[in-house]
Amino acid sequence: MSRDLAPHECPPAGPAAALAQRISAQIPVLETTRLWLRAPRITDFQIYARIACSQRARFMGGPMTREEAWDDFARTCSVWLWRGHGAWIMAGKADDVPLGVVVLGFEPGDQDPELGIALIQASEGRGLALEAAQAARDYAFSSLELPRLMSYVSPENRRSIALMERLGAQREPALLDGSLVYRHRPRAAKGQLHSGEGGR
Repeated sequence: MSRDLAPHECPPAGPAAALAQRISAQIPVLETTRLWLRAPRITDFQIYARIACSQRARFMGGPMTREEAWDDFARTCSVWLWRGHGAWIMAGKADDVPLGVVVLGFEPGDQDPELGIALIQASEGRGLALEAAQAARDYAFSSLELPRLMSYVSPENRRSIALMERLGAQREPALLDGSLVYRHRPRAAKGQLHSGEGGR
């Protein structure tokens, strides 16, 4: 359903837009068989809000209000400036349509960087989450040389548990704040990196 955008959700214009584009272009683009993992655009908030404001976000602190979703989206994107990793938008290679988000984040309470992923419902059941998560994980280890990478999963989130198992992540014996803790392990990267194509 279409809706009028709040002023802060609208893309900038003029020199501000040009500066935003130059900053975005510094974020690496990852290529998989079917996906581009690219820098978030302000227009991608619409797809993020579809996830965060729905029951699909029940395992990530939601459902959120639209304002809460905006704050969460902005915070996740800003991690690129401070830590050199953050959120990518999963977009289909054929049409660049956003399908979800994959994140190398670091939130309060985390002891190590975290790999997370969220998809729109229409993207489920196609192996896209595995494809995106593998690319982000491989980039974290091979390009960023992160020493550790974790995922925190609700015991009720069966899809994410299955994804962790397909990724080969090792489950830690102890819970963290009620969540299952998975430790990812490096492997040879398979996704292709296109540096400086964040404006894609």
